[in-house]
Formats: sequence, C-alpha cells, structure tokens
Amino acid sequence: MSKIYILAEDVRNKIAAGEVIERPASVVKELVENAIDAGSTAITVIVENGGKDLIQVIDNGRGMDPDDAMLALESHATSKIRNVDDIIHIDTMGFRGEALPSIASVAHFTLITRSKEQDIATRIEINDGRLRDVQKTSSNPGTTIWVRGLFKSLPARRKFLRSDTVELRHILKYFHYQAIIYPNITFKLIADSRERLNYVATDDRNKRMSDIFGAGFFQDDIIGIKAERGAYALEGYIFGLEERRDKLIDAQYVFINGRFIQDKTAKHSIKSAYEPFILKTRIWQKGQTPPYILFLTVPPTQIDFNVSPTKNEVRFRENNLVHSFIFETLSKALRDYEDRKFESARQKFSSPFMGQSESASSFERDTFLAKTRVPQYAEYKKEYENLFQDDLFRRVPEPEKPQDIPIVNLVVREAQEQNEIFADMPNDSVPYKLLLQNEEDYVNPWQLHNTYIFVQIEDGLVIIDQHAAHERIVYERLIHRTAGAPATRQKLILPLVIDIPPYIASDIRELVDTNLELFHKIGFVLKKFSGDSIVIEEIPAELGDFQGGKIFVEILKQLEEELEINTDFRDSLAKSIACKTSIKANTPLSRKEMLSLINTLFACQVPYFCPHGRPLIVKMTLTDFEKKFKRLV
Repeated sequence: MSKIYILAEDVRNKIAAGEVIERPASVVKELVENAIDAGSTAITVIVENGGKDLIQVIDNGRGMDPDDAMLALESHATSKIRNVDDIIHIDTMGFRGEALPSIASVAHFTLITRSKEQDIATRIEINDGRLRDVQKTSSNPGTTIWVRGLFKSLPARRKFLRSDTVELRHILKYFHYQAIIYPNITFKLIADSRERLNYVATDDRNKRMSDIFGAGFFQDDIIGIKAERGAYALEGYIFGLEERRDKLIDAQYVFINGRFIQDKTAKHSIKSAYEPFILKTRIWQKGQTPPYILFLTVPPTQIDFNVSPTKNEVRFRENNLVHSFIFETLSKALRDYEDRKFESARQKFSSPFMGQSESASSFERDTFLAKTRVPQYAEYKKEYENLFQDDLFRRVPEPEKPQDIPIVNLVVREAQEQNEIFADMPNDSVPYKLLLQNEEDYVNPWQLHNTYIFVQIEDGLVIIDQHAAHERIVYERLIHRTAGAPATRQKLILPLVIDIPPYIASDIRELVDTNLELFHKIGFVLKKFSGDSIVIEEIPAELGDFQGGKIFVEILKQLEEELEINTDFRDSLAKSIACKTSIKANTPLSRKEMLSLINTLFACQVPYFCPHGRPLIVKMTLTDFEKKFKRLV
C-alpha cells in the first residue's frame, strides 16, 4: 500500500493559511495591501472582537470583473507576476497569490467587487474553502471583503489567538505603519462600532506625521534625513540626543520599498551611526538608540521579498552597500547636528547677557565642553619653562623598583585547579530569614556600584538587587490594594493634563476607560479622556518623582507589553507600576534607606523573586568562601 499521498486541495489551502495567516492582523495586512495595489485612495477597516468574529475591508480601488474575481480565489493566482524574471522585479505589495484562497479556507469569506468598466458587481461567498454562492449585485466601484469567524473551523488554531484587546492592538500597530507609509491614502478603522482611527489623505508627509504622533512631533529634537546614492534613497526622521520633554514617542521604524520591515542590517547600521555620539556624551538613556522613522528605497532587482510567506523579511543583494549608505547618511546628519549644538552653546556661553537669555541645554553643554580644547598643564609648563621650575627647591628621590606580587598560588600548577580558584560565585536562592528588629543587628550594609546591597549575616553574606527588591515590595502593596487594602494617595496641587499622541492614545484610552475602578483602587484618581488627553488629580504615594506625568505614560506603555504575555489586567498593572516606580540601579542609598528596604522586603510574602520571577537575592555562606580560598577541600 502506498505511503505517499497527494494532499486534497482543502488541506493544502489550510496549510498555506497557516503560513500566511497567523492572526486577525495578518488578514487585515493582506487585504489592505491588496487594496493599496489596486490604487485605492480610501480604505476602511471594520473589526469586531479583535477581528476574531469580523474583519471587513472596504476600498475604492480598481475592482475586478467577474472572471478575475473567480480567478483571484484560486491558488497561485496573481496579477503581479507573469514569469520567473518578474520575481526579481517586485514593486507591489502582494504578489504570491495565496492570500485570498488561504483566508477563504479558514473563515466564512464574502467578496463584492466591481471594476469601473462594469455596471454590475460580482458577489462570491466561500465557507471554509468551499464555494457556496456566486451572483450579480450592485455596488460602487472597488472591492469589499468580509471575513467572519476566523479559525472557527480550526479550534486548535483559534485557541492560540490572544484576547480581543491584544489582537486589536496588533491591528492598530499595522494600521499605523500603513498610514505612515502612504499619507496620500485615507485610512479609517472602526472597532466594535467605534471609530478608532481616521487619517485623512494628504500630500504633505509632515502633516500625516503630526496626525499620528501629535502636534508636538516637529517641536521635539528631530533631525530630517534625505539622501541618495545611485538608485538607492533614504529619507525620514531621526531623533537627536537632547533629553526630551517626554518619552511618548519610542518608535523605531524602518520602511523598505513601502513595507514595514524588521531588518538586522538596517538596525545595525543605525545603531552603529548613533553609537559614537551616545558614548561621547553618555546622555541618552544609558546608551539606547533614540527613536527613528526612516524610508529606504532599494532598486527592485537588488532586494528579495520572497524570503518568508508573510513578507516581513528581506534579503539585500548588496548588503554592505545598504549598511554603508544608511551608516554614512546618519553619521553625517549627526555630525552636522552636533556642530549646530556646539555653535548654539558657544553663542550662549559667550553672550554677555547669558543670564537673561536661554540657558544651554545639558547636551549643548556636554558638546561644548567635549569640543572646546583646554590646554594641558604640560603645555603651559613648556611655554613658561624659563619662569617656572617646579624642581628648583625640591629634590625628587629615585623611585624604588617595584616588586612583583604573585596573583595566584604558586604552589598550584595545574590549569584545572587554577580555574577552580577563579570560578564563578555560586548563585543560591535558598529561602532563609533575615528580618532583624534592630539596626545594630546588621553588620556594615553597603552598596556595590550603587546597585547591589551587601549584608553580613551569621553564616555568611547576602547580596540584594535593590531595584528588584523594591519592585517586589511595591508590587505586593499594589496587589493588596486591588483586593481591598486602602490606598495611600498624594493629591496634585494642580490637576495634570497629559496629551497623548494619537498612535498610542486609541489603545491607552481603551485600557483606562475599562479599568478606571482598578486604577482608583491602586491610588490614581483619573478623569475620562477629552480627545486624546487624560486628567490626573491624585497619584499613589509610591510615585514620589512623578516627572510631570512622564512616569504615568511609561506605566501605560509598560502595561501594553505586560498584557502581551499576561491577560490578568490586575497583575499586569501592578507589575507595570512597580517596574517604573522602583528604585533604579545606580541610585545611592543611605544606611537608613538600605535597612528600611531590607526589612520591608523580608516582610513580603515572596521576598526571593521580583514580580517577573527573576531572583533578587544571592546568598553566600562562610563555607562557600572557605572553599574558594582553599581553606576547605
């Protein structure tokens, strides 16, 4: 009996769907990209329950005649390529011809389309890959597609979908990518009968950027980018190195030939360009790369989009050329930026009215000091050597010959034993009790690099990660409050209004609106949104340094990340607040603060791990030390 089978067409389509359709956002991506290729100037997407129950895409593009509409639902059918040579000249969004039949094989699929040359539209209905109905109908020119009950016929696939909120968030992110790339197209998104986004078409990319990232986008420390090298082109925006008023915009986007791509070559070149400037001033967020939004154009013959079925990876035929082009363009822009900052600082420092004029920023000051040459003492000495002799009245003794001090035990000769001497410290998190009542009971607590607290105990040494320890303390307090414990609040002198950029406001508004009571229990007193603004009247006592509301926005952004892996909103909110409000590494603590942190930590229910499960204590016993120093064998 034969062991080799030819799979049925239905099975083949479902396998293809597994490669192309990962979640509702994948469906939106395929259908919107088809609409863009069809020359649409307005695209509307309607979703219900995060796209699980309904995805509807409406466009005013060219549409299809009846024959093309039927062919479009066949596997490997496409209008984008004709022969093998066309594969290396791809300049459209879709070209595989797998999207429509793949989607139709895992959902209830309905298509209505009409070309401008036709008076009658075509309506096709497919249920889980089986053609149900074809008929003529009336419609405006363009195409409308309904996708209902995604993966309902495949329960094993559907159960891997995340919550409605998380799936909608993926759709929102993709929608913003397309709105950024194509400002000349109107994009509208309606979710659960509410209009979430509406970007009106414009010929001005700067206006579209302001629509998405807020009116203050171009008031920030923005550097415009525009360069060409042969058929290659790069334009967009990168952020400078000034300390920003807020951290709302953290986008790091690279668009290649009209697609959002996470490409390692582009990322590495951008990071490499920034690195010398970041290391020089050490002012930007501990060496992290600032935000950037770049549009790279590569000749179609020099790029391969056919790397993965989802078309989210590319392969450059001239990888080194792409890397050097991006690196050199950004390096030159950053050098010009640094020169402008230096000149600005020079004028401010040299102005006789400096006290009355605008003061130099921290970055300008650092740049000015770094680029202003200060003569060294040796140069002064050489210039005035006839007037100044430092050894005139002092006899300098001959230096003693330094003696060599052995750094290893000379008795131990074997390489293996030498390695044992310098082996890594043990990392033991075995539970033990360290809750002491009197300060005198603690022997010399001290900090290592203002990050780790060392405490001597009866049988050895305890090392505590101060940030992780404080994170655990704050997390447990907040969890107790959500269960009914009273919250300790501090009232702001004046209510704080935070304007949130549209590209994150639509998501944040939903989080806050549906969880106002939980925010209140934890200690926030918030008012409903007015447009894209939120009013904060009271905050939890733990938020000592509120930074004008920056911390609240960071909490919300951290909350989005937490919810990606944890659907328990209460737990995610507590973790987010604890993460953003706890004592940071490199923070010096007094003896009293260290003792308070230690005692409060060991009053917690789980004092050995941070809220994310990372160990926060390392214990070393005297026996461990004695083994290291070969007192014990």
